[in-house]
Amino acid sequence: MDGEASVSDGLLRLTSGQQNLSQGHAFYTYPLNFTSASVPASSSVPSFSTTFIFAIIPQYHDLSSHGLAFVLSSTKELFSALPGQYLGLLNSWNNGNVTNRLLAIELDTIMNTEFRDIDDNHIGIDVNSLNSVVSASAGYYASDGEFYNLTLFSTEPMQVWVDYDSKHIMLNVTIAPYFLFTKPSRPLLSIAYNLSSHYILGWSFKLNGDAAPLNYSALSLKAIQELAQQVHARPHSSFKTTLCIVLLPIVAISILVSAALAKVYMKRQLQARKTELEWQREYGPPSFTYKDLLAATNGFKDKMLLGKGGFGGVYKGVLPVSKQTVAIKRVSPDSKQGMKEFMAEIVILGHLRHRNLVQLIGYCRHKQQLLLVYDYMPNGSLDCYLHTEDHNTTNLCWAQRFHIIKGIASGLFYLHEDWEQVVIHRDIKTSNVLLDSEMNARLGDFGLARSHDHGADAHTTRVAGTWGYIAPELARLGKATKATDVFALGVLMMEVTCGKRPIWVNNHGEPLALGDWVLEAWKSGLITHAVDPRLDDYVEAEIELVLKLGLLCSHPSPNARPCMRLVMQYLQRDAHLPSDLELNGLLNIGSVQDEMHNQHAMSCSATVITDLSKGR
Repeated sequence: MDGEASVSDGLLRLTSGQQNLSQGHAFYTYPLNFTSASVPASSSVPSFSTTFIFAIIPQYHDLSSHGLAFVLSSTKELFSALPGQYLGLLNSWNNGNVTNRLLAIELDTIMNTEFRDIDDNHIGIDVNSLNSVVSASAGYYASDGEFYNLTLFSTEPMQVWVDYDSKHIMLNVTIAPYFLFTKPSRPLLSIAYNLSSHYILGWSFKLNGDAAPLNYSALSLKAIQELAQQVHARPHSSFKTTLCIVLLPIVAISILVSAALAKVYMKRQLQARKTELEWQREYGPPSFTYKDLLAATNGFKDKMLLGKGGFGGVYKGVLPVSKQTVAIKRVSPDSKQGMKEFMAEIVILGHLRHRNLVQLIGYCRHKQQLLLVYDYMPNGSLDCYLHTEDHNTTNLCWAQRFHIIKGIASGLFYLHEDWEQVVIHRDIKTSNVLLDSEMNARLGDFGLARSHDHGADAHTTRVAGTWGYIAPELARLGKATKATDVFALGVLMMEVTCGKRPIWVNNHGEPLALGDWVLEAWKSGLITHAVDPRLDDYVEAEIELVLKLGLLCSHPSPNARPCMRLVMQYLQRDAHLPSDLELNGLLNIGSVQDEMHNQHAMSCSATVITDLSKGR
C-alpha cells in the first residue's frame, strides 16, 4: 500500500481525508504472470475471476468524488499518477501512451469532458488511457432482463465481478447491490481484449475457474453503516474530502488502485458549482456541455457550417436531448472577438426577451473555446436577400421589407427605451439581421453591445461598427450613443428600400454614399425613383416615408435625429414627419464619410471596424 491507503477493522480505506491532493493505492505483493517463457507463445493465457465489495462514503452527502479504479499494470510504481480525474493511474502527459501497459476498470462519479465520459455515474474499461474504450451508466440487469440504475456514491455496499475468458479473450464487468448476493447473468460491460502481455499485480483470483464465494457474514458491514451515519449527521457546512471505503473480502483481496477526491478537489467542485450558479444568475441562459454541442454539430463538421466571420464560425446543430435545432457560434481563441465580446453577448443578450431579437438560449466554455447557442433562423441573414447574385434567392416584396424594417425598429426601441437598462448595439447592419421561418426580423450579434442605466452615459471610448453605418461623431469622438444606433438604422432603412449597399459604386466606377444618392433623388423631386428596381408592387407613401425617415435618422447632427420612440410612431403612422423638414440641413454624407476615414487614420489603435464586404 502507499499514499493514504490503510487497513483497519477489516476495511481497506483508500483515503483518510486528512491531506490535500491525497490518493491511495493497494497492490497485491507479488506480480502474477499470464505467460511463461517455457510455454509456447501460441498457448492460451489463463482465465481469471475476481470479486469484491465496495462502498463510497461521501463527506458531503449530495456531492460525489471522482471515484476509484481496479487495474492490471506492468508496474506498481505509479508515483507520477495524479489524483482527481486521473484516478491515481495516469497524468496529463502520459494519458493515452501505449507504453503505459495498463488496463483498468474505473468506477467514476464525475463527468470529465476531456476524457469523453458519458455521464457522472458510470463504469468504464480503460486501456492505457482514461478515455474508456467502453463504458456504461452504473446499473445491473435483473433476471427478467430489466435494467436498474445504481448510484455509485450512495454509501450503499455494491459488489463487482471482473471475469476474463481466455478462450474467447473476453473481459466482462458486472455490478450489483450487495443484498442480491448473486452475480447477475448478464454483465454490464464486455470487451474482447488479449491480456497475454499484461501482469496482475494485486488482486487475488482463481485460474481456470470462478473466484471462491465470499464469506458475507465476515464482512465489516457494521463499520460501513456507522461511517455513513456519521456523514449524514454532519452539517453541510463541513467541506472535507470524500472518503472512499472498500470492504476487504476475506477470501479474495482485489488490487485496488484508486484515488478519491481530496479536500482541495472537493472545494474546487463546490466552488465550480457556486460559480456556475453565479453565472446562471448573472448571465441568464443555462450552460451546455461541450459534449452536447459536439454531438449536435456532428463534431463541428464543415457540412454543418452556416457561415464564417472574424470571430470564427456559426454551425447548425440539433441538441441531442431536446432535438431542438440551434445555431452555435464557435469563437476561435485567436479571433478578434475575444472573451470581452463573448461576455458582452452573454451578459446582455442572455437577459433580453423580445420577438425581434435573436434569442440566446445557452453558452459553453470549453478550455480556450467560447460557444454561444442561439435559436436557429432558417431564412438566414437579411443582406443575402438584398445583395446576393444567386437567382434562386427569393426576392423580398415591399410588404416583407416594410415589415422587416418595422421589426428591426421595434427591437431597437426595446433596447433603447423599453428594457430595464439602455443597450447600445453598436453594430446594426443587414448582415446582423436574421430572418425566422415566418420572415420576421431578428436583430442579433451583440458582441459589440454595451449597456448602461437609463439617464447615464455609455462608457465607450473607441470606434466600433461597420463602414457606412458609422455616425460622424462616432468616428470623431469614439463615443457610442443611442443616436449612433439610430444613424445606423437610418442607413439600413435606405439599404432595404433601395437594394444598394451603404457605400456602392456607380456606373462610372465612382464610390457613392447611399444617403447622398437618396438625398439627390429627393432634391430632384423623384425620391421614389431610388427604390429597388426589383420592386414592382409597393405603396409610394410608405416608400417616401421610409426614405425620408432614413435620411432624418442618418442626419449628420445627432441632435437632429429622432429617438426610437418617435421612429416607431412615424413608422406606425401615429405621428407625421415634420412638414418643414429642411433639405439643406442634411449635409453631404459623402464628405462626412471622408472626414470619418481621416479620423480613423489618426485613431486606428482604438478602433474596431468591420469592412462592408465581410459579415461578423
